[in-house]
Amino acid sequence: MSAPLGVAVVGAGFMGGVHAEVLAAHPRAQLVAVCDLDQRAAQELAGRFAVPTVTDDLDRVLADDRVGLVVVTTPNALHADQAARALRAGRHVLVEKPLALTPDEIHGLLRLATERGLVLAHGSNFVQSPKFRRVRELVADAEAFGTPHLARVVVRNAGPDSGWCLDPALAGGGVLLDLGCHAVEICRWLLGGAEVRAVTARSQRVRRPDGPVEDQAVLLLEFADGALGQCDISWACPGGEEITTEVLGTTGRAGADLWTGMGVDAFSERGFASVWEPNKGWVRPEWEWVRASGYVHQDHAVVEAVLDSVPLPHSPAEAWVSSRILAAAEESAATGRTVELTSTPNGLPLPDAVPGGDRVH
Repeated sequence: MSAPLGVAVVGAGFMGGVHAEVLAAHPRAQLVAVCDLDQRAAQELAGRFAVPTVTDDLDRVLADDRVGLVVVTTPNALHADQAARALRAGRHVLVEKPLALTPDEIHGLLRLATERGLVLAHGSNFVQSPKFRRVRELVADAEAFGTPHLARVVVRNAGPDSGWCLDPALAGGGVLLDLGCHAVEICRWLLGGAEVRAVTARSQRVRRPDGPVEDQAVLLLEFADGALGQCDISWACPGGEEITTEVLGTTGRAGADLWTGMGVDAFSERGFASVWEPNKGWVRPEWEWVRASGYVHQDHAVVEAVLDSVPLPHSPAEAWVSSRILAAAEESAATGRTVELTSTPNGLPLPDAVPGGDRVH
């Protein structure tokens, strides 16, 4: 048996704790370091999982031969630099969303990982959710579902817990970046990675009309095959978090609410081949077991990619595509116009392959 994968968590906030909890329970991973400028937070996180090294110095972490994987969970504006430093130090990297602030920054990280033969993974936990993966499987059943023509993704909550999320210098944007990266990625993924040709967006400042960033937005995605995608995102949703998906096809529909119920809702005029009877009309398979938001599946896949050279189930190149779409959404929201996307913006072709990940669709 190979030695466990040594993991360093950079950023001891809420998301650092989520990844630490998942990876500490993995039989082939071992937490060896926690790094944060807030030493109290770092000590507290390290104490929960008996992590031996606590530091505020990223260079010390990257010089530690025990560290094979660096998990970056710091404020958004720090992601690109810290991930690049880790890759240059020969470390595999998992970056909490967003992978970076701009398509160009993400492209640079993809190139760096490709050149160095390292795994680069990004926070895409909701596409690892068993509920949403099941929805995607049902949508792919063309005999029962027909041709998908509309996808709707809702990602809403009552607002961020961390104050830095409202500081553009640290967050890089508002709800468009924070929740939009999830919604756009889920929407494309549900439709099989379809190409987006145009984006129309509208944004609002609901709770803080004079605030520095938007807290609510709606995006309309026009796909190359004629399908439409709607992304509804908000930090101004009373009552807590809501994350739902729905896809309509010519002969069926399927969707799921991440936090309500144990299964998915599906309808087919013809009958699904892959669900239990009854398989026509409305199907609500409560027997489908759910492991909530997908963090366990996501982080376990990263460990397998590093130790076993198994391709990631979701390529980091998808973050580059999502970043382009979100940049277009920001432009559309600012100008009130629909923004068309070119295939290779800024003359930057996507790397042919990313170690540990499939090529982007």
